[in-house]
Amino acid sequence: MIRVLIIDDYPILRLGIKTALTNTNIEVHEADSGEQGLQQVRETNPDIVILKIDLPDINGIDLISEISQEFPDVKIVVLSSHSDEGLLKMAFNAGASSYLLSDTEPEILLYAIKMSYQGQCWIDPRVSRSILDIKEEDNSLRKGKKFGESLTPMEMRVLKLMAFGLSNEKIALNLHVSPGSIRGYTNSLNLKLGSQNRAHAVFRAISLGYINCKSLFLEFSGSENLEAV
Repeated sequence: MIRVLIIDDYPILRLGIKTALTNTNIEVHEADSGEQGLQQVRETNPDIVILKIDLPDINGIDLISEISQEFPDVKIVVLSSHSDEGLLKMAFNAGASSYLLSDTEPEILLYAIKMSYQGQCWIDPRVSRSILDIKEEDNSLRKGKKFGESLTPMEMRVLKLMAFGLSNEKIALNLHVSPGSIRGYTNSLNLKLGSQNRAHAVFRAISLGYINCKSLFLEFSGSENLEAV
C-alpha cells in the first residue's frame, strides 16, 4: 500500500484529492499547513507527499528542501497554479519528484503518484513543453549537455537506476559493487550534470534527453535482473 500525505491549507482541495484516491491501494493522511505537514511526515513516514507549493505559513520551496533533506526517500509531488519554468526548476532543485498544475484531472494525479512511487519523474505536459523548448537557450543546460556526453556506461546505468527509484544500497546490489562506489558515481553525476542532488540529477538527465521516462519504465519494470526493487 502506498502511503500519501496531502499538505494543503484548503479543506475542500484536500477532500477532492482524497476522493480521487478512494478505492485505490493508497493510504491517505493530510495536513493543513506546512508546519503540520512536516510533523506528519515525521510521524506517518509517507511514501509520497502531495504538496501545495504556495502555503500561507511556509515557503513551499523551503519545505520541499527540508523534507527532501531529512527524508531523501520520500517522493514529493508538487501541486501549483503556476506553469512558469522558473518555479518548476526551483522545485526540482529543492528535491521535488513531480510537478502538476492544481487543476490536474484526478486520473492524471493518480498516474503521477504511481509514477513517482516507482521513482520516475512526472511533469505536467502543459509546463514540460516550455521547459524542453528553452533547453537550448539555457546556458547551464548546455553545459550539462556538454558534460553529459562524457558519462561512462556505468554512470548511465547508475543514473537510470536512480531514476527508477532505487536507493544507493539497491543500486549497489544490482551492479555488484559497494554502496560507497555508488556514492562516488552519484557525486560524479552531480558534477557532470551540474545537479545538486539525486532528484535534480534525474530531472537534468530527463531535460537533456538522456532519460526517457516511458522507455525507462519499459526497460526495468518487471525486470528479473533487478534485485529488491
